[in-house]
Amino acid sequence: MTKDIIETCELLTCGTEILMGQIVNTNATFLARQLTLLGINSLYQTTVGDNPIRLENAIRTALGRSDSVIITGGLGPTEDDISMAVAARVANRPLERHEPSVKAIQGYFASLNRETAEINYKQAMMPVGAHVIPNNNGTAPGAIVPVQGPHRTQYIILLPGPPLENQLMFEDEVKPFFEAHSDAKFDTTFIRMIGVGESNAATLLADLIDKQINPTIAPYSSEGEVAFRLTERLVHGEEGKGVEPLIAEIKSRLGKYIYEIGDRSLPEVLKDLLSERGLTIAFAESCTAGLVAATFGDIPGVSTVFKGGVVSYANDVKADILQVPQTILDDHGAVSEETAIAMAEGCRQVTGADLAVSITGVAGPDGGTEEKPVGLVYIGLADASGSYARKFHFLGNRNKVRKIAALNAFNMARVRLLNQ
Repeated sequence: MTKDIIETCELLTCGTEILMGQIVNTNATFLARQLTLLGINSLYQTTVGDNPIRLENAIRTALGRSDSVIITGGLGPTEDDISMAVAARVANRPLERHEPSVKAIQGYFASLNRETAEINYKQAMMPVGAHVIPNNNGTAPGAIVPVQGPHRTQYIILLPGPPLENQLMFEDEVKPFFEAHSDAKFDTTFIRMIGVGESNAATLLADLIDKQINPTIAPYSSEGEVAFRLTERLVHGEEGKGVEPLIAEIKSRLGKYIYEIGDRSLPEVLKDLLSERGLTIAFAESCTAGLVAATFGDIPGVSTVFKGGVVSYANDVKADILQVPQTILDDHGAVSEETAIAMAEGCRQVTGADLAVSITGVAGPDGGTEEKPVGLVYIGLADASGSYARKFHFLGNRNKVRKIAALNAFNMARVRLLNQ
């Protein structure tokens, strides 16, 4: 193959089940992210059914505006698996039996103590001159098929639909291929924030966003968090320099909201802070019903800093397990600053943790009053230096309120550790 530079790549999914909504197209998400990291612009994503005419039209359209196209799916052994044959027709390359693929397919079925059905040999038919991508986890090999045009060579890349096979084959064969056919890559950095909305953050960075060229700035928001992706385009061999001044400028404007410059989640940042300080943490939860503890417990290696948690949904559990005084519950209610503080103090005492965080609130959709509306949450914190609680009011449905409350619980603990 000639080393034509590939700057653009379209994603084309073949499968009627995708069009009908029976399967979620996770492959497109994975591939789009990988192309971005490689510095390949992916400007279009298309899905077509198992129809050879429509698939051929889609491939020709993609090659009419992009350097390459990745086709996912349609590499099985049945009649409606048409991707390889249609790609061969577009590339004007006849199909031939690829003997290494034949042996690989036979070996796959032998490992299952099964005979290879005649229908499966269809999967070993490859366009002449294609680079065959072996599949070590299934029967469908992929291919990189050159399409010779009048002025350049373009490429049709075929990958199977099962996500595991798709991702491993991309990593093993397609990624190195793109790297060899690219004159640039993207250096990407994420700045992650909590406590500020996307619109407010974007307003504070409006001048930087308006004049962006290289690096570029792209805002992302999820429930309770905001992130900015800084992307610098680098020519091969060039070291990134433009991102650092931009990071410094963003920190000068939004520093108090930033919890991470990199890829760690907020719970991971908290876990690392606790590890660095040799401290432990525990959680007492009411309205989040164990969400905080479960999220924190998902982090590998967290057992060195995580003492445990108490789900005290009912008032009698708050009183009996966390030793929240009944007078506080009677006078102030379960959703109150006083109860949040008492829950944190009781959790610290029960678990022996250095730091304890509590959450109590009204997640909804029912239970709200004029005095204590849905979305009202108190987060308490207790450590050796004392205890306190903060009042929040989160907007959204029940799941959103619980998720944002959990994030803010992590953040309160993070800030407390940084201020010690």
